[in-house]
Amino acid sequence: MKKIVLLATLSVLLSCQSKTQESVAETTTSVTDSLANQPVLSPEAFNKQLLSGGFLNYAEIKKPVKESELNIYDENTNKYAFVDAEALTEFDFKFFNTQIKRMLAKRNIQISVAPAPDAEKSFSVLIQNEKIPLYTAEELKGGTYWTTGPKVFFKKINSLLTAKNCNEQFYLLYEGTNDLSVFLLTPTEQASFQQIYKNDPREIPQLP
Repeated sequence: MKKIVLLATLSVLLSCQSKTQESVAETTTSVTDSLANQPVLSPEAFNKQLLSGGFLNYAEIKKPVKESELNIYDENTNKYAFVDAEALTEFDFKFFNTQIKRMLAKRNIQISVAPAPDAEKSFSVLIQNEKIPLYTAEELKGGTYWTTGPKVFFKKINSLLTAKNCNEQFYLLYEGTNDLSVFLLTPTEQASFQQIYKNDPREIPQLP
């Protein structure tokens, strides 16, 4: 009987988690679809949308910012971080322990990250003490681990944000082989990126 109850409980938990993740995806798709036929945003309109939507709610400096002054690539907004993808896949989490942790702390969220004890063999990281393989031996050999690793890493972080009822997710923007930017955005903010960079999709941050 205890086993049956345990299995039933586990089934409910997994079902809830799946539905929550589906809800985030549906929200993103809904917002994207609603803006699909709208014209490309001007830089001024883009900045205005972000500012009016609370883009600077977690910024380090609380002062009025004009639309012409907004720098979305400023880490002091606590919406953006530069990530060395190669360092991440080599289990150097300096970027996480500085900028990403600060961004999460502003939202009263704490997530622990550390290399797994056998990281060199398993290619794994401990996220909230859960062992997560970032890539496979085949991906390491094929040279695709630089892109696979960060996607796996931030996908797990995003699932934890969803579980904590955070309405933001990390969106990735590759700027080269191992240069990676991440934005912590709401679906509406990401849709604004889609509008302004409608004709240059490479500049649109994407979910991992």
